[in-house]
Amino acid sequence: MRAQEPCIELSVVMPAYNEGERLAGNITETVKVLRGMGMSFEVVVVDDGSGDETWRLLGEMRGRIPELVAIRQGMNLGKGQALKKGFWNSRGGLIAFLDADLDVHPSQLKVLMDRMRDTESHVVIGSKRHPQSVLRYPLYRKVLSTVYFWLVKSLFGLPIRDTQTGLKLFRREVLAQVFPKVLIKKFAYDLELLVIAHHFGFKVAEAPVKIDFKRRFGRIGLRTILDITWDTLAVFYRLTILRYYDHKEWAPWPPDKAPLISVLVPVKGWGTYLAQCLAQCQFLEYPCFEVIVLPDQEVKEGPEWVHDKRIRFVPTGPVNPGRKRDIGAREANGQILAFLDSDAYPTPEWLTLATRHFQNPLVAAVGGPGVTPEEDSLLQKVSGLIYESPLGGGPASFRYTPGTLREVDDFPSCNLLVRRADFEAVRGFNSDFWPGEDTVLCRDLVHRLSKKIVYEPKAVVFHHRRSLFRGHLSQVRQYAYHRGYFAKRFPETSRKAAFFIPSLFVLFAASGLFLAFLLPPLMPLWNAGIAIYLGATVLAAVPTRRIKMGALFWMGLVLTHFTYGIFFLIGLTAKGVTR
Repeated sequence: MRAQEPCIELSVVMPAYNEGERLAGNITETVKVLRGMGMSFEVVVVDDGSGDETWRLLGEMRGRIPELVAIRQGMNLGKGQALKKGFWNSRGGLIAFLDADLDVHPSQLKVLMDRMRDTESHVVIGSKRHPQSVLRYPLYRKVLSTVYFWLVKSLFGLPIRDTQTGLKLFRREVLAQVFPKVLIKKFAYDLELLVIAHHFGFKVAEAPVKIDFKRRFGRIGLRTILDITWDTLAVFYRLTILRYYDHKEWAPWPPDKAPLISVLVPVKGWGTYLAQCLAQCQFLEYPCFEVIVLPDQEVKEGPEWVHDKRIRFVPTGPVNPGRKRDIGAREANGQILAFLDSDAYPTPEWLTLATRHFQNPLVAAVGGPGVTPEEDSLLQKVSGLIYESPLGGGPASFRYTPGTLREVDDFPSCNLLVRRADFEAVRGFNSDFWPGEDTVLCRDLVHRLSKKIVYEPKAVVFHHRRSLFRGHLSQVRQYAYHRGYFAKRFPETSRKAAFFIPSLFVLFAASGLFLAFLLPPLMPLWNAGIAIYLGATVLAAVPTRRIKMGALFWMGLVLTHFTYGIFFLIGLTAKGVTR
């Protein structure tokens, strides 16, 4: 990440995903137009994990076009994330967003700049609905645009008639304040960006555009429409109900003061997930970090880049993850220890967003959500959906999908950063427990040291799930057994009503057999309770929006409840747990 002060007049940020066929010509055309405008500029192209020739073509063009800045994301993270990465790697006082397909020609930037000057606005967007706009645009896209306009108008009252056109112009200070608040990466990111800017008091104006729709077939299907609608409602919920955008946050560390971070990855041995984890660690935007991999035995396989000087392999022998992390902590040089599972991989801004909270000396640890990656199988995704659901993950569902900033007293070590001094003060993980060693660590940090653990929803890692049904239910069984035992051993963090609810339901469900024979008058009450439960679980499956996924979700959710309820009771009555 470049931290320079703005030193050029205009940065044009172009996100590109599988645009290889026409990208070279479109970049050349953009540069030609900008040179003719007589101002200093750069074109920042962000390859959003393309699978075609996009990155190779960008590499070839960099040598011929000095104004071109090429950046690659290791995976497809969505247009919103690409724009954010492009902005943080730009230097312009004005920032323009321009779609790489050039449906809106770059020559129209002059119109937006004139409009910004004349209205003294902070943001100017190209608008398809401006009365002077000229559109060569499919009818169905016009209809969708109109419907979406009325939805946005009714929810947010923005002083503009269009939010989705791919040409926008911002003063740099707007994005510097707004981007840290943006959560949506793929669908309604345009809307969230403009809603936050308007909410912060920045003046937003619109300008006419000429649009030549070049694709023969649009990319907007029913699933995309549903996703955009869902994300739009999520922005409304965060703005009006949670008031999330009003929360004050710590700013990121200045690059010259950022503490060294040691990322610790326990693993049995080399595998596909570990390779992905280490590959994505190379794209971390944080200025100073090291990665310590903790396998059972010495790792001799893997691609050449595993010899990156920031990556070290420290064999530990066949010990449990808690012991591996303790060994890694002793080998680490960092002031902050970042614990990451080998089947998880971070987003580029993971460390930057999480570590800012350590500027508060009362914060001992920071955790973030472990989101199910898009590349997971259907059965893995259903497992993730169960954990994300309020009926599946319960009060801990925010661990699996970005929630709201908050303080917590328990958090899993698949995405947990701990201040080294505090980690050593409580003597690290209690490796007598696995799983559950992270619960004991968090309890000690909060109740022994009287420190805080912060949940940062933007510090995202992608965490591969276990497949439904065997792997998922086995994991639930382990979680439930240890939580049941911890409920009597560590009541400060584990004796909470929410943890007992599945067991109470199991006891209630099992009571029906006895009621049928011993207390028949109570059977209608039992029937009503079961009917309410079944109705609630069916409704929970509706947001999956697919029949097959919804059916799998429903079956998995019910089995999760019974598995957790039964094994929580077993753990509650256990005399101890084995290592």
